[in-house]
Amino acid sequence: MKKLKLHIQINTKLKFFIPKKKKIKNWIQNILKENSEITIRIVNESEIKKINFKYRNCNKPTNILSFEYKDFKKNNYLLLGDLIICPKIIKQESIIQNKNIESHWAHIIIHGTLHLIGYHHNNQFQKNIMEKIEIKIMKKIGYKNPYFIN
Repeated sequence: MKKLKLHIQINTKLKFFIPKKKKIKNWIQNILKENSEITIRIVNESEIKKINFKYRNCNKPTNILSFEYKDFKKNNYLLLGDLIICPKIIKQESIIQNKNIESHWAHIIIHGTLHLIGYHHNNQFQKNIMEKIEIKIMKKIGYKNPYFIN
């Protein structure tokens, strides 16, 4: 398993479920092909909405945003980028979709990490590839298919 330097910043006073760092690290390490470094920032709806508007011209909150660094290495670690996550949106989605909150967190973090390593879903072909990888990783780490809604 590849090494991961994981930095987590929590910038919300709201008390929502946030998985333990050790668990998040395990999820991400199941994707990595080389030693890597990622920063995760946990934010409120207001902050993610502002960032979403600034970088994607989408004026609404979202569950996760990924900001990929391009081939930047430091001390034998590939700096992959940043994930900005809104736990309130993840909780709302898990309720609406009748999903286990931890499983939904795992899926969102896997999805975001795949963006950091170059996967995208700009068309149906790319979307299908990305979803297959997500399903495979979710099963590998002990969770159900995230696209099967109960």
